[in-house]
Amino acid sequence: MYFILVIRLLVVAAALFTEMAWAGGGPPMITDDPGTPGNGNWEINLAAVTSHTAGKTDAELPLADFNYGIGERLQLKFEMPWAVQNLGGSYRSGAGNALAGVKWRFYDGGENAWQVSTYPQIEFRTPVSNFTHAGLADSGISHLAPLQFMRTFEGFDINFDIGRWFRPGARPDTWTAGFAVTREVQKGFELIAEVHEEAAVHQSQEELILNFGARYDFSPRYTLLLSTGRDLHNTLASTNTLLSYIGLQVHY
Repeated sequence: MYFILVIRLLVVAAALFTEMAWAGGGPPMITDDPGTPGNGNWEINLAAVTSHTAGKTDAELPLADFNYGIGERLQLKFEMPWAVQNLGGSYRSGAGNALAGVKWRFYDGGENAWQVSTYPQIEFRTPVSNFTHAGLADSGISHLAPLQFMRTFEGFDINFDIGRWFRPGARPDTWTAGFAVTREVQKGFELIAEVHEEAAVHQSQEELILNFGARYDFSPRYTLLLSTGRDLHNTLASTNTLLSYIGLQVHY
């Protein structure tokens, strides 16, 4: 219910700017889009990601995200963070869980039509990590099965995704869904808003995030990525009072 309400608010806001150019999701946002780097191209995102709850700060310093295009519709991905946790002034750090996947844009109707992709991914403990006991990494292998959608409507794009996490052991499986809109204020500078929800399967636990971000191309190869947000509602875990992403995207 919360998720649908916030989506409606974002759609209304988008409709107010029908003469502006819009684009899809992806870093620095949680919601992903069907876009790929292009044949033989790299897209590398290096970021500092933090989340703050009462008495604890978790960070990924850095989060390294490597993406490579094969043809015009395929993308290979590998991502791994160095996790840092501040718990009441006590610090600990170690390699976090890695993420690997393949994105396939299996339907592309063109610039002003539907684009749809699937992006299966696996999350696993890296061999160099010994920090499952500290809560910085999880044991076992998790699987994500998502779909991404994007289309232009009367001068603005809508971008949404939906998927399911299949998790091992006592961790609950979850559904995820996100909705994002991006306004190009001027060439090379975009402002972004999104709402993202994760809900436990067969349980009443969920997390709803409202996030705002920006992308700034300061050269043909480098893009500055920024976002900040917070939980609107969270019964999955402790409420995040501040979420942030500061990164550099390198594309060549």
